Amino acid sequence: MLFCSRRVVASLCMSVGLSLLCGESAASEPSPGGSPQRVTSVGGLFSIEFPAVPTCNEKADELDCHYVYPSEGWVLSASLSKVKSSEPPAKSLQKYLDTSAENGSFRIVRQEATHVGELPALDYRFESTDESVYRAVGRLVLIGTRLVSIEVGGETLPPEDAIQRFMNTFRVEGQPGKTEAVASSAPESQPIPEPSAAPSPTEPPAAPLPAQASSASVRPEPSLSSLTARMQASLLKPGVLQYQSIQETLPGEGMPWSFSVGTAKRIIQRKRDKKRDALIITEKGRTQAGTFEHRFWLDAKTLLPYRWVSRSPGASTRLEVIDGFLHAEGKGAGAVKFNQHVGDTPLLFPGAPLELALATLPLAPGFTGSVRVLDPGEMATGKPFSTWRVSVPFAGPVTGLARLKKDVASYKVELLESTGEKELEKAPRKIILWIESEARRVLQVETEAPSSRGGIRSVQTIQAQR
Repeated sequence: MLFCSRRVVASLCMSVGLSLLCGESAASEPSPGGSPQRVTSVGGLFSIEFPAVPTCNEKADELDCHYVYPSEGWVLSASLSKVKSSEPPAKSLQKYLDTSAENGSFRIVRQEATHVGELPALDYRFESTDESVYRAVGRLVLIGTRLVSIEVGGETLPPEDAIQRFMNTFRVEGQPGKTEAVASSAPESQPIPEPSAAPSPTEPPAAPLPAQASSASVRPEPSLSSLTARMQASLLKPGVLQYQSIQETLPGEGMPWSFSVGTAKRIIQRKRDKKRDALIITEKGRTQAGTFEHRFWLDAKTLLPYRWVSRSPGASTRLEVIDGFLHAEGKGAGAVKFNQHVGDTPLLFPGAPLELALATLPLAPGFTGSVRVLDPGEMATGKPFSTWRVSVPFAGPVTGLARLKKDVASYKVELLESTGEKELEKAPRKIILWIESEARRVLQVETEAPSSRGGIRSVQTIQAQR
């Protein structure tokens, strides 16, 4: 993905990641940010009560809701998924628990078969297997071929009676009708500017959405930590992808020109890095300037990037986050040394890790939030961090993504930079991601960096190798 510096409009092909960080705090009585809110799954199969309005991801036959306590950082969640109808209930529950533990880098420290009414259920406790101290208490409930997962997690946990109060608000509703879970209405989808060098995807007209609960309209935008706490690391799968980027100037004082960056390969691997379970993203390719290689290390559980090494003709860069400090050293063109405290606030690197991490969010029309992103081009100024507003204005079938001939059900995710500087706010940098709904593959990325002298626009198409 191309990420352009505010001071020097230049392309930087890179990759990024994200975190599932819950704030440290001693166990105490919960302090929710609103009144209790009961959420009912689409179709009315079950309901559960959260301490305040949660954020929900809805599909035709499943539900995924999260609520993060503002100060304590505890994450309360409830989700619905399918299981094979031919398997015995005990096997379905055990398989789901084992898969969740493996994908999330947890060990099962306790499990107990139980019942909720006449429904088979399984209670469990998780502890992380890496250097983090994340723990979770949960309950799986099987309703026919639907499995409900209820969980409370964090670096600390609420008192046991508070956990049980949340678990016990679960209620089977049967099939009463079409009650919707809490979610906000989708804003109008925005038109996409047509690039001259590559076709733009086409959105069909958005169908009107059903009316939503009024309490959702006043839901505050999630904080940086609460947004990243909803990343679903299990959705980021190892694999090999290829992509092609086309870059062109925007109209301005500069002379118009355009060129193809070329085809590159993106490899995602899961490995042990010293004592950490890591996801390693490697990008190799060729531009007009020569070959390049970017390699990122992400915590496999949180998707938080902690190291990046880049090599290109005449230059090399190494970034590393250690104990809350960002250390950087660049050699050759753009040489720089940087050492700054970044604290516990989740910090994302631009490029592939950012794209892949955003793809794991519980996306739905109306989804909003913000993320803090590193801008390597601004390290020399001492202000290399920028905040980007995230929104999902559209979800549905789209034509023309990643050179695919068929329609693809996708989410359109928009990022707008928020600098706080009036001049830059007039024409902020903008990133549009097209993410496949089911597989959560990033199919296409469009980046715009306006400038009075002719900014840079890029279109990057990504496709898994068949």
